[in-house]
This record gives sequence, structure tokens and C-alpha cells, in this order.
Amino acid sequence: MYQLRSRKKYQLRSRKIFRIAASFLAVATVGIHAQVIEAQEARTREALLAKAETVFGEPKNATRLVQDGRVWVDGKRGLVIVDGYVTLRKGQLEMFACPTGTKEHESIIAVFSAARHIHAGLLAAGAEPGAPTRFEPYRPASGTTIKASILYRDAEGKSHVDTAQSWVRNLQTKKEMPYDWVFAGSAFYKDIDTGEDRYLGDAGDLMCVANFPSATMDLAVESAAANSGLNYEAFTENIPPDFTLVRLVLKVSDEEPRRSSDLEPGVLEPGIAVPAATVDSTKVPPIKTKETAVETPKVETATNPSAPKTATPKSPSKPKNPADEDFNVDELFESFAPLKAAKK
Repeated sequence: MYQLRSRKKYQLRSRKIFRIAASFLAVATVGIHAQVIEAQEARTREALLAKAETVFGEPKNATRLVQDGRVWVDGKRGLVIVDGYVTLRKGQLEMFACPTGTKEHESIIAVFSAARHIHAGLLAAGAEPGAPTRFEPYRPASGTTIKASILYRDAEGKSHVDTAQSWVRNLQTKKEMPYDWVFAGSAFYKDIDTGEDRYLGDAGDLMCVANFPSATMDLAVESAAANSGLNYEAFTENIPPDFTLVRLVLKVSDEEPRRSSDLEPGVLEPGIAVPAATVDSTKVPPIKTKETAVETPKVETATNPSAPKTATPKSPSKPKNPADEDFNVDELFESFAPLKAAKK
């Protein structure tokens, strides 16, 4: 009898040890699998960056901001130009665009530039940051209106110019998103380990379609960020295949952003007072470029005098492609590689 009880205790102990070992093995396997996927994604990004360097040339009359990012500024025409690729064609969205290696799983485009460099480019192009979205009570993001266009060539070599809005649709109405982005400006925080200032937008919140207080650019309407309440999804039918290389053109505009509740149900009414900025959203260090140094303008943000004043909203209309009038599309396509080279 004693031997039988001892054998049962031994079996129970062995099973417990086996379960613990299996759990550790499962965790290790998941970790290794995640590392393998991350390494594969990094190699894909590197290959796409190398391809972009052969497909896209230097935009005419624009200055490259940094050598380790594909972003240019044309201050005379108020343009920021940045290269990237399609990373998501189907699914719900929190972002329209993010820096590579951040939030590709919920953004349509990933760009080869840090968000802080695009922030600096917008400043140099004449945009003025307002303030990111505030909650409790809700206040929409504010700042200079930014018109966004996408340039790319399809597999047959045909050139395309689309508005960024045409790649995003409302989950309920299935209609194209009608709103513009505003230059909210994100914010900085201090890294507790290094003591260095970090730009919040670099973590992925570059061009948001769900409101985030860390957004570099955001919508001036209420748009939930909770997964259960997201308002927008990728407009799959309008988006080219995954990994298509694109050139994103951001145009500084003096128009008021669209934010009327007449455009879509359940959004914030216009005429809300714009709050003063409580963070220094223009604190971006000077960035050395190949030709000249682009110094970021000094803007007082304690009382946020640069925040756009509330104005009577314009009547709803379909978003106009800024490429039609505000910059020369043919000139930008001239910087693309010849079609034969682009297809390789």
C-alpha cells in the first residue's frame, strides 16, 4: 500500500513538473516566433527602402531634411514630401500614416521618416501647430490645415494621384472620409532612463484618424480611439496592393478644417473654443540637411497665439485634391525613375 501511494505521488509530481516545463516551452516558442517575425519585417522594410531609393528621385526645388530619412521640404510652395509604402489594405484604422517599424498593423501607409522630422518639415513649410486632442471635456485637435495627396505608379506604369481621404471610409456609412488633418504638433516627454526628451509622435501617431493626444496630425472631429469604437477602416477598393511604394505630399493650407456634423452623424459640432496648448509642441531641434540647415521657427506656445480661431464652417463638399492646383504633379512624377527601372 505504501509503495502504491508513493508511486501516485511520484506520478502527480511528474505531471506537475511536465506542465510547468510545457508552459515555459510555450512561452519561449512564442517569444522566438515573435522575434523571427520582427526580423522578417525588418528585412522587408530594408528591401522596400532600398527599392524606394531607386524608384523615387529627389523632388525638384525641395531640400532633404535628413540623410537617414526620405523626407523633403519645399518652403516656397508649402510642401512636405515623404516616401513610404502601403502596409494595410483591409481592416480598422487608428492611423492613416505612421513611421516604419511602429504601427503598421493599423495604418494604411508606413513612411521612411521619423514623425519629428515631418514636424520640422511642416514648420519650415509655414505650418503652425495648435494643440492635440483633449479629453474630459473633449476639445478637438487644432492647428494649420494639412492637405494630403498620394502619388504612385501601378504595375502597368500608370501614374495615380489620390487624396488621402479617398483611402479611408466610415465603418457605418461606407463613404469616403471627408475630413482634413490639422497640425496638432504632438508633444515631448522626458525619458526616465536617459533623461532625454522624446517626441511622442515617433511611436507611431503621425497622421491619426482616431484621436490621440500624441498625434502629430489629427482630425478636428471627435473620433474614438478604443478598438470597440473605431470609426474608420481602409477603403480597400481604392488602395493599391500591399508594399506599393508611394510618395505622400503634405500641403500647408490656410483653409479651415472640415468638422461639421452635417458631413457625418455623431461628430462634434463646429464652433468649439480652441484650447491653449499646455505642451511645447514646437520643441524640435534644428536638423542639418545636405545643403542647408533647416531651423525650426520659434513659436510661443504658452498661450498658443498661433492656434486657428474658430470660424463659421463652409458648406460640405467633396475633398478637393490639392494636387490639382497647389503643386505640379507632372513635376513630381518627373522625379520618379523611368518606368522600366521602376518595375524591377
